[in-house]
Amino acid sequence: MDIQDMRIFARVAALQNLSAVGTELGLTPGTISKRIQALEGELSARLFDRTTRSIRITEEGATFLGHVERILAEIEAARASVDDTVSKPKGKLKIAAPAGLGRRYVAPALCAFLRDYPEIEAQLDLQDRPVNLQEDGYDVAIRTGSLSDSSVIAKRLAPDRHVVAASPAYMAKWGRPQRAEDLSKHSCLILGDRAQWSFSRNGVESLVRVSGPLRSNNGELLCQAALDGNGLIQASELEILPELNSGQLVQVLPDYEVMDNVAVWALYPSAKHMLPRMRMLLDFLTDWFRDARGKSGNGSQRRTATLRDNPARAIAG
Repeated sequence: MDIQDMRIFARVAALQNLSAVGTELGLTPGTISKRIQALEGELSARLFDRTTRSIRITEEGATFLGHVERILAEIEAARASVDDTVSKPKGKLKIAAPAGLGRRYVAPALCAFLRDYPEIEAQLDLQDRPVNLQEDGYDVAIRTGSLSDSSVIAKRLAPDRHVVAASPAYMAKWGRPQRAEDLSKHSCLILGDRAQWSFSRNGVESLVRVSGPLRSNNGELLCQAALDGNGLIQASELEILPELNSGQLVQVLPDYEVMDNVAVWALYPSAKHMLPRMRMLLDFLTDWFRDARGKSGNGSQRRTATLRDNPARAIAG
């Protein structure tokens, strides 16, 4: 049984799209279809139910997939042992990251990483929507916030609390919220479907339903809207740290915790072995984010102290 056929089968099972698998593997959809048919003939079993519009794995295919994934993982582990021996990690990495965090932190980190490890190839996709690691074929996904998916392994790269902020121009016109409840009377910029913002203060939790003139699935767009004075934004502190440090955005409600247990995380499928290139990347990103916070954190702390001691001065810029 050909290993490449097993790889093709596993990717078709994950993506359920022959064209997408062909593009990924550099093969035509017709070739993908023929390889699947040859595999079915070898096994004397139908692995997929196919129509002109869809492809769906059969019960026999699902059973076979479990064995194939274990075999492919063992092959990767065997290759990894060679990588370990020569201390030259190699191979491909497919990475997903939020747009703003990706451009400001992950992209430059990845470029530096690839200079250090020239035998590694990487693909970085920037998107604010959550990705399904296995179905979308990602090795690593960088996310911020709290975690709820127990089916993946999470490595904490850096602390990253979320904050609420607005431009000085917005607060000069509409005032500064003093309590979390005040946000219901303000224009808020909403990421995705997060129209309820949760807070904690002195151990007391509160949930505020917010509304405003703009909703988007892109955090960078909302950040620009906040800079333009369109409303308040709730965002990862790391993603808007330059704007906070420059005073273009001002943190509000500093005595409130916006979200518990927030951080920058690297997520990867629990079924995967920790390959050398993965381990090297995660260690590299951990050091990169630590250095990034070290360089920027003091300015952010000084800015926050100024806001608490003299809010009027901060609003004035």
